[in-house]
Amino acid sequence: MSNYFQVSISVSYILVIHNNSKGVIYVRSAPTEEFDPKFLEEVRRAIQFEEIDLPEIEGDITQASVKNKYLVMRAGKLTTTILIISAKPNRFTREALHSFSIRMESRWGRELKKLYEQLEGDIDVFHKDTDTRESLNSLVNEVFHLDFTLPHKMGLPPNDLKRMSRKVWEVGEELARGKGYIILGELLTEAKDRLNRSKAVISDIIYDFVTRGSMTPIPLDEFLEKYHR
Repeated sequence: MSNYFQVSISVSYILVIHNNSKGVIYVRSAPTEEFDPKFLEEVRRAIQFEEIDLPEIEGDITQASVKNKYLVMRAGKLTTTILIISAKPNRFTREALHSFSIRMESRWGRELKKLYEQLEGDIDVFHKDTDTRESLNSLVNEVFHLDFTLPHKMGLPPNDLKRMSRKVWEVGEELARGKGYIILGELLTEAKDRLNRSKAVISDIIYDFVTRGSMTPIPLDEFLEKYHR
């Protein structure tokens, strides 16, 4: 899972486009990403006027960029999923996108085929939990772990910290000082620059802190109430 940690903390938006209609049937932003309709409209227009070429063959993955964001796109049989991220894509980005696209079409294939016939374009079907299936939001969380993008509070450090882990922890303490929280993506960048280690090494250390409960996500409503009054 630590290999996908960098993917999770870089996610800005996830869009799903219906292949036949080219309409956006699902859009989700990361919890702390300030929703920017103008940016998304720019992406939509770039697709509409073919300034961005969507992949056409099922299973193909392509990428583009808009305003310092990377767009990684995968063509499915019925939909095209676009992952908009702030970090350069890697193979783990493509693997996560592939997994999401396959599982989404497997779970909602019947609805996607009949979306503009029997369902009259009602996209609420993707946002509702049922007795037999959770919403598409749940699948997004399951694959992309968007909780990693939330602000985190630091508890007590693990007792068995090694030298490099302790240095990363100290960077985190500095970033949290005066605020009471850290953003994991900022910690990754700052620790990488200060300690002159690869993103992979720093990611593994931060992921270990999170899985051991030393860094815990702050629910967005709690964060907004406590830190942004």
